[in-house]
Amino acid sequence: MGAPNFKLPTFPLSPILVKEMAGRMRNARAHTVMTVYLAVASSLSVLIYMVGVLGSPRTVGGTGAVGQVVFYFLVGMQLLLVSFVAPAFAAGAISLERENKTLEVLCMTPLTPAQIVQAKLISALGFTLLLLFATLPLFSLAFLLGGVEPRQLVIALCGVLASALMYTVLPLYLSTRFKTTASATLSAYAIVSSIVVGVPLAALIGVATLGQVLGPGAVLASLLNTVFIAVISLSPISAFVASEASFSATGELWMFTYGAVGGGLPLTLPSPFLILTGVYLAASALLYALTVRRLARIEQQ
Repeated sequence: MGAPNFKLPTFPLSPILVKEMAGRMRNARAHTVMTVYLAVASSLSVLIYMVGVLGSPRTVGGTGAVGQVVFYFLVGMQLLLVSFVAPAFAAGAISLERENKTLEVLCMTPLTPAQIVQAKLISALGFTLLLLFATLPLFSLAFLLGGVEPRQLVIALCGVLASALMYTVLPLYLSTRFKTTASATLSAYAIVSSIVVGVPLAALIGVATLGQVLGPGAVLASLLNTVFIAVISLSPISAFVASEASFSATGELWMFTYGAVGGGLPLTLPSPFLILTGVYLAASALLYALTVRRLARIEQQ
Protein backbone atom coordinates (compact mmCIF):
# COMPACT_ATOMS: atom_id res chain seq x y z
CA MET A 1 0.00 0.00 0.00
CA GLY A 2 1.23 3.43 -0.89
CA ALA A 3 1.70 6.21 1.55
CA PRO A 4 -1.46 8.22 2.26
CA ASN A 5 -1.80 11.32 0.17
CA PHE A 6 -2.38 14.31 2.41
CA LYS A 7 -3.52 17.57 0.88
CA LEU A 8 -3.45 20.89 2.55
CA PRO A 9 -6.83 22.62 2.75
CA THR A 10 -7.35 25.32 0.18
CA PHE A 11 -9.42 28.44 0.64
CA PRO A 12 -11.17 30.18 -2.22
CA LEU A 13 -9.85 33.64 -2.89
CA SER A 14 -11.88 36.47 -4.28
CA PRO A 15 -10.85 37.21 -7.88
CA ILE A 16 -10.75 40.92 -7.12
CA LEU A 17 -8.40 40.21 -4.20
CA VAL A 18 -6.08 38.20 -6.44
CA LYS A 19 -6.14 40.99 -9.02
CA GLU A 20 -5.47 43.71 -6.45
CA MET A 21 -2.62 41.87 -4.75
CA ALA A 22 -0.98 40.88 -8.03
CA GLY A 23 -1.28 44.39 -9.42
CA ARG A 24 0.06 45.99 -6.25
CA MET A 25 3.09 43.73 -5.94
CA ARG A 26 3.92 44.00 -9.64
CA ASN A 27 3.85 47.78 -9.43
CA ALA A 28 7.28 49.40 -9.40
CA ARG A 29 6.06 51.92 -6.83
CA ALA A 30 5.50 49.18 -4.25
CA HIS A 31 9.07 47.93 -4.56
CA THR A 32 10.39 51.49 -4.45
CA VAL A 33 8.44 52.29 -1.27
CA MET A 34 9.63 49.09 0.42
CA THR A 35 13.25 49.60 -0.60
CA VAL A 36 13.37 53.24 0.52
CA TYR A 37 11.57 52.54 3.80
CA LEU A 38 13.80 49.62 4.77
CA ALA A 39 16.95 51.44 3.67
CA VAL A 40 16.12 54.51 5.77
CA ALA A 41 15.01 52.52 8.82
CA SER A 42 17.97 50.14 8.81
CA SER A 43 20.59 52.78 7.99
CA LEU A 44 19.47 55.19 10.71
CA SER A 45 19.10 52.34 13.24
CA VAL A 46 22.68 51.22 12.59
CA LEU A 47 23.88 54.83 12.75
CA ILE A 48 22.16 55.35 16.11
CA TYR A 49 23.67 52.08 17.33
CA MET A 50 27.20 53.01 16.27
CA VAL A 51 27.04 56.53 17.68
CA GLY A 52 25.46 55.36 20.92
CA VAL A 53 27.77 52.42 21.52
CA LEU A 54 30.90 54.43 20.79
CA GLY A 55 29.77 57.18 23.14
CA SER A 56 28.33 55.04 25.95
CA PRO A 57 30.39 53.95 28.96
CA ARG A 58 31.82 50.44 28.91
CA THR A 59 29.80 49.26 31.92
CA VAL A 60 27.15 46.62 32.49
CA GLY A 61 23.89 48.06 31.20
CA GLY A 62 25.65 51.08 29.76
CA THR A 63 24.13 50.46 26.34
CA GLY A 64 20.58 50.26 27.70
CA ALA A 65 19.89 53.89 26.84
CA VAL A 66 21.06 53.24 23.27
CA GLY A 67 18.69 50.29 23.03
CA GLN A 68 15.81 52.49 24.13
CA VAL A 69 16.67 55.13 21.53
CA VAL A 70 16.78 52.49 18.77
CA PHE A 71 13.47 51.06 19.96
CA TYR A 72 11.73 54.44 20.06
CA PHE A 73 13.13 55.36 16.66
CA LEU A 74 11.83 52.15 15.04
CA VAL A 75 8.39 52.54 16.61
CA GLY A 76 8.33 56.16 15.47
CA MET A 77 9.14 55.06 11.92
CA GLN A 78 6.29 52.55 12.01
CA LEU A 79 3.84 55.12 13.36
CA LEU A 80 4.83 57.59 10.64
CA LEU A 81 4.40 54.82 8.07
CA VAL A 82 0.87 53.87 9.11
CA SER A 83 -0.14 57.51 9.59
CA PHE A 84 1.24 59.19 6.49
CA VAL A 85 2.03 56.42 3.98
CA ALA A 86 -0.69 53.80 4.50
CA PRO A 87 -3.58 56.16 3.59
CA ALA A 88 -2.17 56.53 0.07
CA PHE A 89 -2.55 52.77 -0.51
CA ALA A 90 -6.34 52.84 0.00
CA ALA A 91 -7.40 56.37 -0.97
CA GLY A 92 -7.86 55.44 -4.63
CA ALA A 93 -9.35 51.99 -4.15
CA ILE A 94 -12.85 52.89 -5.35
CA SER A 95 -12.37 56.38 -6.81
CA LEU A 96 -9.72 55.08 -9.21
CA GLU A 97 -12.19 52.48 -10.48
CA ARG A 98 -14.63 55.31 -11.09
CA GLU A 99 -12.04 57.41 -12.90
CA ASN A 100 -11.09 54.48 -15.13
CA LYS A 101 -14.78 53.79 -15.91
CA THR A 102 -14.48 50.27 -14.49
CA LEU A 103 -16.63 50.69 -11.40
CA GLU A 104 -19.83 49.90 -13.29
CA VAL A 105 -18.27 46.73 -14.68
CA LEU A 106 -17.07 45.75 -11.21
CA CYS A 107 -20.56 46.28 -9.79
CA MET A 108 -22.06 44.01 -12.47
CA THR A 109 -19.99 41.03 -11.30
CA PRO A 110 -21.46 38.44 -8.90
CA LEU A 111 -19.31 39.90 -6.13
CA THR A 112 -21.23 41.60 -3.34
CA PRO A 113 -20.29 45.09 -2.10
CA ALA A 114 -18.90 43.50 1.07
CA GLN A 115 -16.64 41.20 -0.95
CA ILE A 116 -15.37 44.10 -3.05
CA VAL A 117 -14.63 46.26 -0.01
CA GLN A 118 -13.03 43.33 1.78
CA ALA A 119 -10.71 42.65 -1.17
CA LYS A 120 -9.71 46.30 -1.45
CA LEU A 121 -9.10 46.50 2.30
CA ILE A 122 -7.01 43.33 2.51
CA SER A 123 -4.92 44.41 -0.46
CA ALA A 124 -4.07 47.83 0.96
CA LEU A 125 -3.70 46.66 4.56
CA GLY A 126 -1.65 43.62 3.52
CA PHE A 127 1.03 45.74 1.90
CA THR A 128 1.18 48.01 4.95
CA LEU A 129 1.59 45.01 7.24
CA LEU A 130 4.30 43.67 4.95
CA LEU A 131 6.27 46.88 5.47
CA LEU A 132 5.71 46.74 9.22
CA PHE A 133 6.75 43.11 9.62
CA ALA A 134 9.80 43.69 7.42
CA THR A 135 11.23 45.98 10.11
CA LEU A 136 10.61 43.60 13.03
CA PRO A 137 14.10 42.01 12.76
CA LEU A 138 15.58 45.45 13.45
CA PHE A 139 14.00 45.39 16.92
CA SER A 140 16.42 42.60 17.84
CA LEU A 141 19.11 45.29 17.85
CA ALA A 142 17.25 47.16 20.59
CA PHE A 143 16.78 44.00 22.67
CA LEU A 144 20.44 43.09 22.16
CA LEU A 145 21.53 46.41 23.62
CA GLY A 146 19.12 46.10 26.55
CA GLY A 147 17.00 48.69 28.25
CA VAL A 148 13.83 47.44 26.52
CA GLU A 149 11.36 44.82 27.71
CA PRO A 150 9.22 42.62 25.46
CA ARG A 151 6.12 44.12 27.08
CA GLN A 152 7.05 47.47 25.58
CA LEU A 153 6.93 45.87 22.16
CA VAL A 154 3.38 44.73 22.98
CA ILE A 155 2.38 48.34 23.63
CA ALA A 156 3.93 49.44 20.37
CA LEU A 157 2.44 46.66 18.23
CA CYS A 158 -1.08 47.17 19.58
CA GLY A 159 -1.00 50.85 18.72
CA VAL A 160 0.70 50.36 15.35
CA LEU A 161 -1.61 47.57 14.14
CA ALA A 162 -4.77 49.37 15.30
CA SER A 163 -3.56 52.55 13.58
CA ALA A 164 -2.73 50.63 10.40
CA LEU A 165 -6.28 49.28 10.25
CA MET A 166 -7.89 52.63 11.07
CA TYR A 167 -5.83 54.63 8.57
CA THR A 168 -6.58 52.09 5.84
CA VAL A 169 -10.34 51.86 6.36
CA LEU A 170 -10.74 55.65 6.64
CA PRO A 171 -9.33 56.51 3.18
CA LEU A 172 -11.17 53.51 1.75
CA TYR A 173 -14.43 55.02 2.98
CA LEU A 174 -13.47 58.43 1.63
CA SER A 175 -12.71 56.77 -1.69
CA THR A 176 -16.40 55.89 -1.98
CA ARG A 177 -17.48 59.41 -1.06
CA PHE A 178 -15.34 61.35 -3.53
CA LYS A 179 -15.34 60.98 -7.30
CA THR A 180 -11.62 61.67 -7.75
CA THR A 181 -8.60 60.05 -6.15
CA ALA A 182 -6.97 63.43 -5.51
CA SER A 183 -9.94 64.63 -3.44
CA ALA A 184 -10.07 61.38 -1.46
CA THR A 185 -6.33 61.47 -0.81
CA LEU A 186 -6.28 65.11 0.31
CA SER A 187 -9.27 64.55 2.59
CA ALA A 188 -7.68 61.45 4.09
CA TYR A 189 -4.41 63.22 4.85
CA ALA A 190 -6.22 66.23 6.27
CA ILE A 191 -8.20 64.04 8.69
CA VAL A 192 -5.23 61.85 9.63
CA SER A 193 -2.98 64.86 10.22
CA SER A 194 -5.66 66.43 12.41
CA ILE A 195 -5.91 63.26 14.50
CA VAL A 196 -2.20 62.50 14.78
CA VAL A 197 -0.88 66.05 15.31
CA GLY A 198 -3.82 68.42 15.81
CA VAL A 199 -5.73 66.52 18.49
CA PRO A 200 -2.92 66.26 21.10
CA LEU A 201 -1.86 69.87 20.50
CA ALA A 202 -5.45 71.10 20.83
CA ALA A 203 -5.88 69.04 24.02
CA LEU A 204 -2.68 70.43 25.53
CA ILE A 205 -3.59 74.03 24.71
CA GLY A 206 -7.23 73.61 25.70
CA VAL A 207 -6.54 72.04 29.09
CA ALA A 208 -3.86 74.63 29.91
CA THR A 209 -6.17 77.48 28.91
CA LEU A 210 -9.17 76.18 30.82
CA GLY A 211 -7.02 75.54 33.86
CA GLN A 212 -5.91 79.18 33.85
CA VAL A 213 -9.38 80.59 33.20
CA LEU A 214 -11.37 78.46 35.65
CA GLY A 215 -8.78 78.61 38.41
CA PRO A 216 -7.57 75.91 40.82
CA GLY A 217 -9.83 73.18 42.06
CA ALA A 218 -9.18 69.52 42.79
CA VAL A 219 -12.36 68.19 41.17
CA LEU A 220 -12.09 70.44 38.13
CA ALA A 221 -8.39 69.68 37.66
CA SER A 222 -9.08 65.95 37.88
CA LEU A 223 -11.83 66.27 35.27
CA LEU A 224 -9.54 68.21 32.93
CA ASN A 225 -6.77 65.67 33.42
CA THR A 226 -9.18 62.82 32.59
CA VAL A 227 -10.32 64.58 29.42
CA PHE A 228 -6.70 65.30 28.51
CA ILE A 229 -5.65 61.64 28.82
CA ALA A 230 -8.70 60.47 26.85
CA VAL A 231 -8.04 62.95 24.04
CA ILE A 232 -4.31 62.32 23.66
CA SER A 233 -5.10 58.60 23.51
CA LEU A 234 -6.72 59.22 20.12
CA SER A 235 -3.36 60.01 18.54
CA PRO A 236 -1.04 57.01 18.10
CA ILE A 237 2.09 59.07 18.71
CA SER A 238 0.94 60.75 21.94
CA ALA A 239 -0.71 57.52 23.14
CA PHE A 240 2.55 55.61 22.66
CA VAL A 241 4.62 58.31 24.38
CA ALA A 242 2.24 58.45 27.36
CA SER A 243 2.04 54.65 27.67
CA GLU A 244 5.80 54.21 27.49
CA ALA A 245 6.39 56.99 30.02
CA SER A 246 3.92 55.42 32.43
CA PHE A 247 5.40 51.94 31.93
CA SER A 248 8.96 53.20 32.50
CA ALA A 249 7.90 54.99 35.71
CA THR A 250 5.59 52.40 37.27
CA GLY A 251 6.19 49.13 35.38
CA GLU A 252 2.42 48.82 34.91
CA LEU A 253 1.39 47.79 31.41
CA TRP A 254 -2.40 47.94 31.42
CA MET A 255 -3.11 50.91 33.69
CA PHE A 256 -2.02 54.52 33.52
CA THR A 257 -1.46 56.51 36.70
CA TYR A 258 -1.65 60.27 36.29
CA GLY A 259 -0.25 62.23 39.20
CA ALA A 260 -1.88 65.15 40.97
CA VAL A 261 -1.23 67.97 38.51
CA GLY A 262 -2.70 71.44 38.99
CA GLY A 263 -4.27 70.48 42.29
CA GLY A 264 -6.07 67.49 40.80
CA LEU A 265 -6.46 64.10 42.38
CA PRO A 266 -4.28 61.18 41.24
CA LEU A 267 -6.00 59.24 38.46
CA THR A 268 -5.77 55.61 37.46
CA LEU A 269 -7.10 55.01 33.95
CA PRO A 270 -6.66 52.35 31.28
CA SER A 271 -3.36 52.76 29.51
CA PRO A 272 -3.59 55.13 26.52
CA PHE A 273 -2.60 52.39 24.10
CA LEU A 274 -5.58 50.34 25.31
CA ILE A 275 -7.91 53.29 24.76
CA LEU A 276 -6.40 53.87 21.33
CA THR A 277 -6.75 50.21 20.34
CA GLY A 278 -10.37 49.97 21.47
CA VAL A 279 -11.46 53.24 19.87
CA TYR A 280 -9.67 52.53 16.60
CA LEU A 281 -11.06 49.00 16.31
CA ALA A 282 -14.61 50.26 16.93
CA ALA A 283 -14.16 53.15 14.49
CA SER A 284 -12.70 50.80 11.87
CA ALA A 285 -15.68 48.45 12.15
CA LEU A 286 -18.08 51.39 11.78
CA LEU A 287 -16.21 52.81 8.78
CA TYR A 288 -16.11 49.38 7.16
CA ALA A 289 -19.88 49.04 7.48
CA LEU A 290 -20.39 52.56 6.10
CA THR A 291 -18.09 51.78 3.16
CA VAL A 292 -20.05 48.66 2.26
CA ARG A 293 -23.32 50.58 2.56
CA ARG A 294 -22.03 53.42 0.41
CA LEU A 295 -20.80 51.07 -2.31
CA ALA A 296 -24.17 49.29 -2.30
CA ARG A 297 -25.87 52.64 -2.90
CA ILE A 298 -23.50 53.36 -5.79
CA GLU A 299 -24.43 50.03 -7.35
CA GLN A 300 -28.12 50.91 -7.16
CA GLN A 301 -27.68 54.24 -8.93
